[in-house]
Order: sequence, then C-alpha cells, then structure tokens
Amino acid sequence: MKNIIFIPYIKREENVTALSSIGHSNRHQGYEYGINSWKAWAEKNGHEVYIMSELLCPESHMLITWQRWKVLDILEYNGIEYNQVLVVDADSIVHPDCPDFFELTDNQFTTVLTDGDYEWVNRAINGYSKMFFNKEFCLKSYEFFMTGFVIINQKHKWFFDKVFDFYEKNKEKIIKSYEILLTGSDISLMNCMRKEFGVEMNLLPKEFGLMDMIRKQLFYFDERCHWEDTLKYFYNSGWVYQFNAIPENALGRDRTYWMERVYKDLF
Repeated sequence: MKNIIFIPYIKREENVTALSSIGHSNRHQGYEYGINSWKAWAEKNGHEVYIMSELLCPESHMLITWQRWKVLDILEYNGIEYNQVLVVDADSIVHPDCPDFFELTDNQFTTVLTDGDYEWVNRAINGYSKMFFNKEFCLKSYEFFMTGFVIINQKHKWFFDKVFDFYEKNKEKIIKSYEILLTGSDISLMNCMRKEFGVEMNLLPKEFGLMDMIRKQLFYFDERCHWEDTLKYFYNSGWVYQFNAIPENALGRDRTYWMERVYKDLF
C-alpha cells in the first residue's frame, strides 16, 4: 500500500494572494511553497500527498492543531488505504534529495526530537504536567518530540482515540490553557500522553526536522553575520526544514521570504 504525506492547510479567503516576488507575501502564501516541495518529493519517491483543507469542526471547539490528529479517521472516511502516514506542517520544506524516511521507521511511531528553545520546552512540560497530570514533569526535555513531523500507521489508532477521549473530557481547560501557559497545547499534551500511555518512539536524526534556523545562524540575517549571503550552510545541515520562529528583520526578510527563496533555489 502507499504512504501518505498528510498536510493540514486551512486556507481562509482573507489570506489568499497570488504568488509574487520574494518578500511580498503573507504566511499562508509561504505555505504554498512548502506544500509544493512535498508534492514534488512525494512524486519522486512514489508517495501521495493529502491536504487537509477543511475544518472538521469550528475552532472554538477544537483548534486546527488538534483537529489534524484525526488524520487516521479522515483517511478512513475518504476511503484511502495506506501503509504509513507522515503528518507534517505546511510551513516546512523538504529537500528534493531527502532520503525516503518511510523506509527508516520500522513501522513504529516515528518522529524527531525538538531541537529548539529549551526554555519553551521545559515551561510547556512543567505547565501541562501540573495542570493536567498533577506532576511537576511528565517527561524530560530531551524526550520532547516535535509534532510537525510524525509518522504513524493504523496500529497507533488506539493512542489517538485515547488522545481525543482525553480532549473531550478536558476541552474547556485545554482551550484556556494556551492563555495561561503561552505554549502550544497539542504538542505539549501529545508529548505528555505519549509518555503516560507508554508509546515507544523511533527517533530520526535532527536533520529530518531542522528548526529554529535563525537561532542556529543558518540564514544571513543582517550585516552583523560573519558569512556570505548563501544557502549552502543551510542545505548542509539537514533534509527537512521547519520555518518556525523567523521574525522579519531589518532587511525585510521574514518566514515567507526564506520559504520562497529556499523553494525556488531547490525546485
């Protein structure tokens, strides 16, 4: 059976613009470059892309970041048979020469550990552990996986059934939790529940989830940089690029600028 690359991308009309020159577009336009990179990689490697383009319910009931984890139910409802599914963020770009990670999973829950802001990670773990599990820390920061790159299959459906049973029982508290803790509720609670329910992880190296590129100084951000305005160091550092935590700088370069530049350079 085929493998699926599942990308949540709810396009709201007010955010839709035509693709234009570098640096003159919004965040959702940048997502188009990410999606197109995954389509090209999937075609090259014999896989298929499924775009989650509609909400399952109003976001006042469940945020899109949670709704995406209905992925196995969505595929079943649409009559799509599959072997494995990669759930990946739309604000990511895959290198065209990226190895086929579906061959590296051993059919397990496969992901990449978060390699970014550890203050954020520890604050998330501590806050959600106390709020929902009456513990100080449900897991260690070095066990915290990124929900922007997760490979699953049908044998993990029991886990997601438990996740949504937990969500329905704690819905109001979860919806309010972001305002209190200022960290993502789905990524934090998914990590806590993964640990609590004993789901073993198969971990891919960090080059399959390169994140926080500005903090890692992989982009030419301004004139204070000690390297040339090139992408060669960036490409030498990973295969899958998560364009998170990229504010606009003095040169007018933001996440959309870098997504467009990387995409046009690679594809």
